[in-house]
Amino acid sequence: MGTAELGSLRRTLAAGQATIGYLVTMPSVAMVQALARSGVDWLMIDTEHAAIGIETVAAMVGATSGTPVTPLVRVPGPRPELVKQALDCGAGGVVFPQIATRAEAQVTVEVTRYAPVGRRGYGPTYAALRWGMTNIEYLKAANEAILNVVLIESPAGVDALGEILAVEGLDVVAIARGDLSESLGVAGQLDHPRLREVVARAEAAILARPAVALGGIAFAADEARAMIARGYRFVVLGSDAGLISGAAQRMVQAIRA
Repeated sequence: MGTAELGSLRRTLAAGQATIGYLVTMPSVAMVQALARSGVDWLMIDTEHAAIGIETVAAMVGATSGTPVTPLVRVPGPRPELVKQALDCGAGGVVFPQIATRAEAQVTVEVTRYAPVGRRGYGPTYAALRWGMTNIEYLKAANEAILNVVLIESPAGVDALGEILAVEGLDVVAIARGDLSESLGVAGQLDHPRLREVVARAEAAILARPAVALGGIAFAADEARAMIARGYRFVVLGSDAGLISGAAQRMVQAIRA
């Protein structure tokens, strides 16, 4: 295993290669250290739903230093101050939930890029240290290196994909099946015909734009392999909590069988 460089994940995706990673929901440096050596390409630190504050984000991002993974941070929304803090901690990319319009997608690009492309504030000292750069080196590299991931979580977002995909600067557009199922009134029914039709429509739209990687979540290894075979290049393998809970349940069931 090598060491991830700033921009290496973005280059891998741009080359058409598939990547895999875990969602990290526990505010734990030790969890990041354990998962960073599992063979995945990235870890997504969740500050949207999980109780993880910015000081802990900084420590978790720092824990990926010297490992093969790129740290990503899922923010609650495209608020400049939240994105700026995540990136200034050294995150290699930002994940934006609930994107449903071209205007919202455009904002995600603006807040992750320095001028003249965007409006990210300048203060990269800790980001530069995380990636072994000077401030000026980081400033010159960041606009071409930071990964931008948007999540499509509603029928409105699927309907607007034509316009969303036209925004320059998006690297990954991911389909959030769980949220989509809830929006469609079939929460948790991932095989429901209505959800399958909407997901298929979204997949087709994203795959028609090769410059943008198709992303989504898999709930088993076989499903992940099937998704990659269909053209997915950014596959979430589940969460740290799911891994621990599943392993614990299997152990107990095996003992009590």
